[in-house]
Amino acid sequence: MKTRLLALGMTVSLMLTACQTQTVTVVPKQQLQEQTLSWIHHFDEEGARKWLEAGTQLFTKQHPSYVFTLTGVDGGNYMSLLRTRVISNNMPDIYMLDNMESAQDLIHKGYAMDLTGQPFLSQIKERFLNGVKTADGKIWALPIDLNGAGVIYNKEAFTQAGIQSPPTTWPQFLAACEALQKAGIIPIAAGYKDSWTLTWDIAADLLANQYAAGHNWIADIEAGRTSFAEDQIHFKDILKRYGERLRYVNIKPFETDWNQAQGLLAEGKAGMIINGTWTVDGVKSKNPASNLGLFAFPYSNDPQDAKFGLKSTGGIVINPKSPHKEAALQTLELFASKEMGTIFQTKKKALSVIKGLPNDFDPTYVELDENYIQTGQMYDWSSLPTDFVNQDLQKVFVNALTKFVIDRSHNVEICIQELDQAFDRIRKPSK
Repeated sequence: MKTRLLALGMTVSLMLTACQTQTVTVVPKQQLQEQTLSWIHHFDEEGARKWLEAGTQLFTKQHPSYVFTLTGVDGGNYMSLLRTRVISNNMPDIYMLDNMESAQDLIHKGYAMDLTGQPFLSQIKERFLNGVKTADGKIWALPIDLNGAGVIYNKEAFTQAGIQSPPTTWPQFLAACEALQKAGIIPIAAGYKDSWTLTWDIAADLLANQYAAGHNWIADIEAGRTSFAEDQIHFKDILKRYGERLRYVNIKPFETDWNQAQGLLAEGKAGMIINGTWTVDGVKSKNPASNLGLFAFPYSNDPQDAKFGLKSTGGIVINPKSPHKEAALQTLELFASKEMGTIFQTKKKALSVIKGLPNDFDPTYVELDENYIQTGQMYDWSSLPTDFVNQDLQKVFVNALTKFVIDRSHNVEICIQELDQAFDRIRKPSK
């Protein structure tokens, strides 16, 4: 346990558990709180944690009878932990969800409050409410930011390698990797020790092809309406491209964790990371001077296909069974304010979905805004998941990707065959 004294006489206690959780209890000086609001999240980035701490401290200052316990959980374990808590009827007062469709079980079991019509939602840009709605139009979370799937790159590394501009086609992407490698720079940083990064290494390619196909392929695979072999969204090509770029990742990627991978990009030892836009916060927390950029993953030979996938990635959820649900609603009202949106953009280095905030708070997002948002070279992936809801299927998928990476031949056909066989066994267990 580590303890440190914060300004304004606040004490923060950090406790690490076996499932990599981090708990922060915010208590005003010389005053024990009578009521505690528990909040579970999956933020690994320092800026996001600072935003949460700042907001909960502000709420406690305004409502002295409340204290918050903030528990951070590793992203790979997050949904499993929530479902375990549902079974034990030990859900927190407030928690985060990234995708409403993949969290239907939590909603159906009554652990998410219907926020439709709440006044504070008027502070959110209308189009960004799509990411927290279900098909029936109900809103289940307060969205917080606009997240994307793409490529985060170190501009100085690109300059050192003689790369004039971000690639917009697949051949250009491979050429950029070659140029970085020749310059003595790792082209792509991979932190596969944290298994969730495997799925996010292909997420930009997977999402773009699901969007182009116009349907939720992940859901169709999960339900058995199609197979990997039927190749409806050209998943074989996605794997083929993955195999082609694996020769450009750092050595021993399974011994490199997510923080180390971000450090490689922060120091300019690596040129790119393929992941989510939250990577910007993680990298800049390690080196605030990092000169970063964002570009769409160029999966084809047509530059027009290189669109940046952006959406409001879920948000803050209230447990309606909480004895403190009114205080939780007041908390969401605070977190929907421009004040908290400004703190969010300053601390987390991400685009807030709150109205009236500028997009020029960080050069990285100025580039994203100018090149993709303003030009319309983007797509909304609100209804397109990157993971399978069934955790057994998700584990099989991650294991297959792991085996694909380890296999030096990166055999697409074998991977596809093994995926279909394993998925069939899980969907149709023997009696």
